[in-house]
Amino acid sequence: MRLFIRKLVCVSAGLLGLASVDVRAEEALPPPDLLTLANGAVVVRASVDLHGALALTDGNGASHWSASTKKKPLPYTFVFELIAPAVLTAVGTEGAGARPGGVAGGSAGPVLIEGSAEGPDSGYSELARIMAAPDGQTLADIDPPGPVRWLRFTIEGAQTAEVPWLYVSEVVAQGAVTPPDDPERFTGVFQSGRKDFIELHQDGALISGCYVENSGRSTGKIAGAVENGVALVTWTSEQGISGPALLTRDSSGALSGARYRQRSRSGWGGPVAPEGTTTPCSPQVTEASAEPAVDPIVQALEEIGQVRIYGIHFEYDSDVPKPSAAAALTRLHAALASAPGLNVTIEGHTDADGGDGYNLDLSARRAASVVGWLVAQGIDAGRLVPQGKGEAEPVASNETADGKALNRRVEVRRR
Repeated sequence: MRLFIRKLVCVSAGLLGLASVDVRAEEALPPPDLLTLANGAVVVRASVDLHGALALTDGNGASHWSASTKKKPLPYTFVFELIAPAVLTAVGTEGAGARPGGVAGGSAGPVLIEGSAEGPDSGYSELARIMAAPDGQTLADIDPPGPVRWLRFTIEGAQTAEVPWLYVSEVVAQGAVTPPDDPERFTGVFQSGRKDFIELHQDGALISGCYVENSGRSTGKIAGAVENGVALVTWTSEQGISGPALLTRDSSGALSGARYRQRSRSGWGGPVAPEGTTTPCSPQVTEASAEPAVDPIVQALEEIGQVRIYGIHFEYDSDVPKPSAAAALTRLHAALASAPGLNVTIEGHTDADGGDGYNLDLSARRAASVVGWLVAQGIDAGRLVPQGKGEAEPVASNETADGKALNRRVEVRRR
């Protein structure tokens, strides 16, 4: 198998002067990296600092994993799992810079990359060996004999021998993958702590549920939608504090993801909970309650004044909703129809890729499209005001791939 090494320096689309011309932001970006949480990839294990290894899949070249070569000698091995078996065309890494952490030559150097279709512990064959550059991406074009799901990266050294610390920013895998479309993919109860749990219910593309944390002393609600096998959700505490989260499931059934609190990013998820575990939103608990059901969108608008909605997807560079948006649009329509006295503003939001003016215009057109759909379904136009926000009000970091996915959203505010 012949390998071709490509060294790419990623340039942020926001630096290309896109505000003055209508250029689609994605045209300035490299092909999608399948080894990001935003695309459903998870870290299975790391020989050193598993928690820190989450930075390798966040899509943010400014963050990195590091290890002391004195306390933890080389080599360092990481195993990652893709959302589904993929036909890969390129694999590699992104360097941490010429002097990461002030250590000259500390960015990763020689790296062995292997793939497996069997599982995280067996069936590996070599895909590529690269000498990673300290800056930008170093990619090897590959042509494996079949799909792979697990990737093992072994960092064998740094740019310079005998450095006290070694760093790497991102792992990269490019190619084609078909995300899972199981209609109950996210349904289940997951143990996120000793006495902490997350329960999710998937109905088509829609997600609902709740969480219990602080050893059972705090609870909250979860609502969102599934897109390309990944759940984009909003969590809301009993105190009305809310934030976004992105979740996926691995082949063991465990829930993995990232949760944002005021743009602070942390891991969220856990293995399947023991059989019989219940939460406040378990069917056997809610069915026993005498309280009448309240539409969660209406409840949020009445109590908090706003609600974040995921699942209203649009065609690329367009204000035309995708067919997959029907479930979320229908849910929003049902909520507004059930509360005829509720007047709202429909807001469109984007990530920070592209120019400010371009994103503002696109978000305004998309908000107007949602309003047009609701009016066509019988909601009084006088109750609805569309408003584009562009990239001005992010709910997560625009530096990470999962943060960008969570920033692309529709919000509804009570007027």
